[in-house]
Amino acid sequence: MSPSSHALRLSGYYFCFFWIVGILVPFMPVWFAGRGLSAAEIGLILAAALWTKIPVGLLLTGYADHSGERRRLLLAISLCVALGLLGLSGLWGFWPLLLAWLVVGTLITSAIPLTDSLALLSASRSGTDYGRVRLWGSISFIAASIAGGWLLRLYGSEVVIWLLFGGALAVVMTSMTLPNLRVERRQRVRPAALDLMRQPVFCLFAATAALLQSSHAALYAFATLHWRQAGVADGTIGFLWAEGVLAEILLFSFAGRLVRRLGVTRLFLLAAAAGILRWSVLGLTTEIAWLIAVQLLHALTFTATHVAALSFLQQTVPEDQSASAQGLYDGLAMGLFFGIAMAAASWVYAAEGSRVFLLMAAFSGLGGLAALLLHRLQNRSNRQPCA
Repeated sequence: MSPSSHALRLSGYYFCFFWIVGILVPFMPVWFAGRGLSAAEIGLILAAALWTKIPVGLLLTGYADHSGERRRLLLAISLCVALGLLGLSGLWGFWPLLLAWLVVGTLITSAIPLTDSLALLSASRSGTDYGRVRLWGSISFIAASIAGGWLLRLYGSEVVIWLLFGGALAVVMTSMTLPNLRVERRQRVRPAALDLMRQPVFCLFAATAALLQSSHAALYAFATLHWRQAGVADGTIGFLWAEGVLAEILLFSFAGRLVRRLGVTRLFLLAAAAGILRWSVLGLTTEIAWLIAVQLLHALTFTATHVAALSFLQQTVPEDQSASAQGLYDGLAMGLFFGIAMAAASWVYAAEGSRVFLLMAAFSGLGGLAALLLHRLQNRSNRQPCA
């Protein structure tokens, strides 16, 4: 299979998968509210799936390394998600929805590290450009958010579950076309995650990436609420969110060249510096001109961190540990650390309002310090790959 064929198949999968994400993130709470749940119940359901994905994600990625499979596992997950969403459409009440979403929501988020693992295998073996493949996910996110908002106004909250179900069916079909890249079956009985956690360089890398990604917790949870309270129009808020994703797409388009020029730790440091600036500005002002300016920094705070993290994994982790490494990174960055940051942000926002963004600047600063330590540790170990 040619590199262009790999890229086309992976791009199509990312586009369909992030259609689900683009509907889920802004509109799933609206659907839960339409089923009669309170804000506290909705928050608990979403948080429960976030925490559950840590052990489930590690289990699935560990199985992927043990079996050498990627495509077949992604197909199985996509089928379960589609069937789960169909079942979810007929449920009412807190406990049935909580239990169902623990399965569906956890599987959706657990598919992300497996997909990235497959994309990195394709990049290593056939030379596909990960950034140019992944940007189709960001394009789809914008398209889904716009289409979902328009359809929500026309048909009400029930349309959300059917948009998700349609996206899930598309993911099932595109998962069948994914490159069938396999790795040699892992020979050790001990889980790959345990081997990785014994590597000081890997542990410091995971902490660095997790701190930098977790600095977005207050943005995702409270930015819209904070801007609305400051009198920013809903249309302008929508533009600010779209601007951040467009900046993300732009950086993905030349991410490969950026990594080759700067390297992993310098990209982490650039993301940390951008985060300190971005969150400090958001904590001090709601002037539109400043908001427009710092939203462009999403390309660095999120995308540069993500690209640097995946480049590190591609360069240092053996293939028979690659899925587990993705699972650990995702579980820490978007699970454990993100959950801690979200909890801290909730407390600070309730007490101090906009100063919560200064707490996020501190997360970026800690990520920058961790990146400096990672750079020194890598130099000391002569940049030897994980064993």
